[in-house]
Amino acid sequence: MDRSNSQRSASPDADPSKASDPPAAGAPPHSGSRRLNLGVLAHVDAGKTSLTEALLHAGGAIDQIGRVDAGTTQTDTLALERQRGITIRSAVASFSVGDLTVNLVDTPGHPDFIAEVERSLAVLDGAVLVLSAVEGVQAQTVVLYRALRRMGVPMVLFVNKIDRSGAAPRRVLDEIRLRLGSSVVPLTRVLGAGAPAAQSQSLAWDETVVAEDLTARLAEHDDELLAEWVAVPPPVGVARLRMSLERLTRAGAVEPVVFGSARTGAGITELIDAVTQFLTPPAGDDAAPVSAQIFKVEHPASGGRQATVRMRAGVLRLRDRVPLGGGRSATVTELEVFEPGGPVRRDRVAAGQIARVRGLDSAQIGDWIGSGPAPAARSVLPRPGFETRVAARDPRKQYDLRKALTELADIDPLISVRPDRGAVRISTYGEVQQQVLAQTLAADFGIDAAFSGTTVVCVERPSSTGTAVRRMGDPDHLYGYSLGVRIVPAAPGSGVDLVVEAPRAGLPLHVYATLDGFRSAMLGYLAEPLGSGPRGWPVTDLRVTVIESDYPPAGPRASDVRHTTEVVVREALDRAGTTVCEPVDRFTVEAPIGTLAAVLAVLSRHGATPDATDGHGRLAVVTGTVRAAAVGAVRAGLHGAANGQGVLESVPDHFAPIVGGGWSDRATDDRGWTGIHPTV
Repeated sequence: MDRSNSQRSASPDADPSKASDPPAAGAPPHSGSRRLNLGVLAHVDAGKTSLTEALLHAGGAIDQIGRVDAGTTQTDTLALERQRGITIRSAVASFSVGDLTVNLVDTPGHPDFIAEVERSLAVLDGAVLVLSAVEGVQAQTVVLYRALRRMGVPMVLFVNKIDRSGAAPRRVLDEIRLRLGSSVVPLTRVLGAGAPAAQSQSLAWDETVVAEDLTARLAEHDDELLAEWVAVPPPVGVARLRMSLERLTRAGAVEPVVFGSARTGAGITELIDAVTQFLTPPAGDDAAPVSAQIFKVEHPASGGRQATVRMRAGVLRLRDRVPLGGGRSATVTELEVFEPGGPVRRDRVAAGQIARVRGLDSAQIGDWIGSGPAPAARSVLPRPGFETRVAARDPRKQYDLRKALTELADIDPLISVRPDRGAVRISTYGEVQQQVLAQTLAADFGIDAAFSGTTVVCVERPSSTGTAVRRMGDPDHLYGYSLGVRIVPAAPGSGVDLVVEAPRAGLPLHVYATLDGFRSAMLGYLAEPLGSGPRGWPVTDLRVTVIESDYPPAGPRASDVRHTTEVVVREALDRAGTTVCEPVDRFTVEAPIGTLAAVLAVLSRHGATPDATDGHGRLAVVTGTVRAAAVGAVRAGLHGAANGQGVLESVPDHFAPIVGGGWSDRATDDRGWTGIHPTV
């Protein structure tokens, strides 16, 4: 039968571990008065996309389950996704359970796409974290689990592949508790693990042993339940346990666990029942002002931009004029709401729904439509740590290439593009992402591009003091403005400071109105000469002092001031000289304590500097610093040294001068890429 919310309310003591019957395949789409935006996340090859297909089939949204190896899945639509069997871009598909519409957001699992993962997490109500019953907790499992906890996304754990040889559900449960530090509540048990006929059986919560164990686990986090349990000797009722588990799951205090197999369908209905009961949020406020989060922007073949948004509050209607922040606004020209069966055109989209919106042609990923949280409250992703040189294989398309990459960077604030003598350099998170960019350029823009010279993103710092002056009337100075600047090194991490010491009478305040206006304009003019220093990298950590300023009686044009500033600052930088500094990350490595010696050897081999080593039961934790260029090599070496159980997390920490006889000595970095300096 179809267990809707009203039916559950009518039977409060029904066993919540019993799965509901999914809608029949081919059933008409249900609009759904309740909505759940559900993420599916996993370590590569744990079966995430296969599970997505199984959920859609069980929910009646598709007639036949697609196969990753056959390239017939609903969510992996890129050719590279089908070729590699991995998810690269987040995708949305929907199904219904009673009056509930579930939007499945299938997210990438590869580390190169951590930005895509984090953007997707920001729009979720809950998540299914998929593990393999054979491999157990893997490196990316830990990273994803912590990301979900950090962003406050409640989750249900699905232990997949119970039908595969080597499946060990009990061992995996122990690993979850040890490696994730999770308070897990199993909802099913496995019968015949490791055989094709393995089944996932719901636990009967009214059994004394099960009820006592469940009550004990929940009471660790629920003081009221603990008091009731102590006061009343008989087992606590099923309805009371269900209420506690639902509240604790949404609060992130515990995680329900379901065992199953996406391939055979075992445990799928139990999983659907768990996510609909324990992850569905309260209904959104349609009467509130419009608030929607843009987490994906695409270029459809018909032109313009198509933004995928999560409605947080209010109702967005066709032809609404909406603010996008930064003084921008746009008119909604088309709305498609994700429903079972695919996106459907509608004239409105309400709180809790996910929709595609046309007409927002200045939209960027991360923008909010209408009201949103304060910028400080939003997730801040680390900027990409690598740059790569991109050139069109057909020189006649080089202009089109730069235009296309600039357009992609305009959509995504985490992508930056800068010129590189006959080519461009673009920021990336890793090698796989470069392949995706190459495919995007070929498919969407008709450009065959070559990627080369991948490097870590370095900076330059002034090595000493440098001064330069250009005056009106100098033979080689063509602009109607005189300027002198002095550049002095500043403390690491201090950025760029501008000081004006020149007499006020010589400042063109009639152009900029006030001294603050002049300073603000000058800071803007510094962006071009400091964007690419003598060695080709951005220049930072310096103080620029205006020591001289003059202009003719007729007054300078703003363009004269800008061009003069660019020329003089470049000359001062050349005289000061610069030191190239590479990024250094702070890392944390976790690995089985028996592998500690091998792990330390890997860290030493790649120049990492540990500053603390601690043992936690069966785990060793090492912290320290490592060159960002070496992180990929450390991660690769860690996999073997820690028997596939090592977890490396790193965050940008600081920049340090390159050692070893000068920056050009690093012809090849630790990832085997083409050196760490750009072509200039």
